[in-house]
Amino acid sequence: MSSRRPSTTTRSAPNRAELRPQYAENPDSLVAVAQVVAIEFATIAAANDYWR
Repeated sequence: MSSRRPSTTTRSAPNRAELRPQYAENPDSLVAVAQVVAIEFATIAAANDYWR
């Protein structure tokens, strides 16, 4: 999931190509993106539970 997130957070292919060298060799960048994904899922889960 974390490997797919940069493509959804940066929609422009040229921008992704330009930024890729910066995050490709830095696992902290992918971990940070994964944390954002986890927060998004937790927020959605909390909202879904709220409406029950």
